[in-house]
Amino acid sequence: MNKLSNVIEVEDSLELKNRIFIDVRSESEYEEDRIQNSINIPILNDEQRKIVGTIYKQEGKEKAIEKGLELVADKLKDIYIELKKLSNEYDNLIVYCARGGMRSSLLVNFYSGLGINMHKLDGGYKSYRNYVINFLENADENYEFIVLHGLTGVGKTDALKYLEQKSVSSLDLEGLAQNCGSVFGYLGFKEKPPTQKMFETLLFEYIRNSKSKYIFTESESRRIGYVMLPENIYNMTIEKGYHILIEDSIENRVKRLVNQYVNLSYKDDERILESIEKLRKRLGNEKTNYLNEKLHLKEYDAIAKELIIDYYDPLYKYSIDKFKYDYIVDCNEFEKAMNNLVNIHRQLHEGSLK
Repeated sequence: MNKLSNVIEVEDSLELKNRIFIDVRSESEYEEDRIQNSINIPILNDEQRKIVGTIYKQEGKEKAIEKGLELVADKLKDIYIELKKLSNEYDNLIVYCARGGMRSSLLVNFYSGLGINMHKLDGGYKSYRNYVINFLENADENYEFIVLHGLTGVGKTDALKYLEQKSVSSLDLEGLAQNCGSVFGYLGFKEKPPTQKMFETLLFEYIRNSKSKYIFTESESRRIGYVMLPENIYNMTIEKGYHILIEDSIENRVKRLVNQYVNLSYKDDERILESIEKLRKRLGNEKTNYLNEKLHLKEYDAIAKELIIDYYDPLYKYSIDKFKYDYIVDCNEFEKAMNNLVNIHRQLHEGSLK
């Protein structure tokens, strides 16, 4: 805790029980990245913030403050009602703005005087962001990844979901990125991809809250769709930890791909067609036209099988072959394979795995 009683450091704030973070930045600042599970109560919205910024540049700080207070005045009652409600639900209200400056100070000082007990986050969002970066850069000191490798469709993502349901720490990087990293990667995801900062925040939150130092994840290239794995996290999946090769039959892989990209997809055939067309240069006109015809006939199994044979396997086989694997698991009997993974995790956690 900071020497001032109502100012709190990031690390201390994250340890508080029954807490809620209150982000008083504008909507766009909040949308780009934020402390997870925080709520947004903007002191100034995007338009108002722009007005105040213009006055600051043209007329100086004092005029900008006057305008800011004028714009905030109409919100004071509504903010009080919302904060009072939150104070009845949570023991600790932690307020932050961009750098722990005027916006959060104004809110904390004013409403503390009205009997609402709050903390101001020292350094604001910037201090939290620095904390996230530092944590990810040093995550290898306290955590190890158990990395699942395998050709497309062997069940790596299914395995991660299964393990998570069994309360085994499993980090679904593609789920966080809202993209599978291939030309079809955005199909099957409903939410828009996170910003790079938000992606890193999600990584931080998951790893920090893991109940085990050993975390299952899937082998990925450093770029996943629109975001990049932080360098240290990527290196942890490549150079350190345990490596497990997942294998399965082409028939099962076809079923998984159709389920992922068609049955569970939020996109339509037009989007699938767009993705196929992106492969025309690599596959050639004859093969691409054949896939387009199969799509018109809705023969998705045939499309998936051709893509496995002519695109995915040749593309990823080199990266599969360059690793030395601690274990090879056959997903043809899925439940048996998952039990093997659970046992591996248990033995690592207990220190009994040699």
